[in-house]
Amino acid sequence: MIHRFPVLLHQGHDHGGQAHSHDSNNSQGNGSGARLTLAFFLTAAFLLVELATGYWTNSLALISDAFHMLSDTLALGLSAWAARVSLRRPTPEKTYGFKRFEVLAAFANAMLLGVFGVTIAFKAATRLWAPQAVNAEPMLIVAVLGLLLNLGIFFWIRYAGKKHGGHSLNEEGVLWHVAGDALGSIAAIAAGSIMVWTGWMRADAIAGLMTAGVLFFGAQRVLRQSTHILVEGVPQGVDSATVREAMESFPQVRALHDLHLWTLSGRDLYLSAHFEVESGSLPESEVPRALRRELETRFGAQHVTLQAGPCGPDDCGNDCGNDRR
Repeated sequence: MIHRFPVLLHQGHDHGGQAHSHDSNNSQGNGSGARLTLAFFLTAAFLLVELATGYWTNSLALISDAFHMLSDTLALGLSAWAARVSLRRPTPEKTYGFKRFEVLAAFANAMLLGVFGVTIAFKAATRLWAPQAVNAEPMLIVAVLGLLLNLGIFFWIRYAGKKHGGHSLNEEGVLWHVAGDALGSIAAIAAGSIMVWTGWMRADAIAGLMTAGVLFFGAQRVLRQSTHILVEGVPQGVDSATVREAMESFPQVRALHDLHLWTLSGRDLYLSAHFEVESGSLPESEVPRALRRELETRFGAQHVTLQAGPCGPDDCGNDCGNDRR
């Protein structure tokens, strides 16, 4: 016997006396916004020092590192803003809320990484062909200070994020900016040391190329991940075949179809599906509830919408018959 009345279950509201909360995501967002805001001000302050020193010493390695730090500053400002906006409650016009703003910020940061990488690579190639004199001693001092600052920001964001449940894709985009800047500082230190001891000025251009390579690597990684989320791809770490198998093997569930898995911020899992219910030991109206609890426990699903009932022209607007397995 098939249950003849569709049942809709949506996690996050009260169903039969069971309430579900999403406060953990809000606390993560608050912590992320505070970390990114402080990192923004620290980076912006040092950017001015590094840029001025780069032009004074005529060091492309330091100037390229300063421009990368400029991208860091823009990325941190955008990411801090997005982390705070993502905490806003849903509205009648934006029923999912604003969580997706963090992913949009990560996408924009990836594009910035690519643009700055192209700019630095072009300038470095030019200087490889026609090297210029560089005042290496002050360049070396500022590069060391920049490295210390970037390492401090990187480990602070990374480990503070893990302590509070993991960092978002938005923060990961920022971490790639900061990591690239730290490696740029290391390259500038190496180039400065070579120029001080040997006078070989092409070391400055090579350091710029190394920084550009790190930027390109980080850009493609964050761009790929953010695009996957924006096109509603299955969240990282979730296997759709395993989820389907678990649902199809659940007692009294048959003809599972229209299964969708997606995420808004990269930290949450949304799931929707349509299936038919057979009679058995559980009351037919309790099967979707029990299945929802199983999905919560086993896969960490935070937002589950299940429709239980027949799939015919009068019951379901989707072409469910072609999705049955």
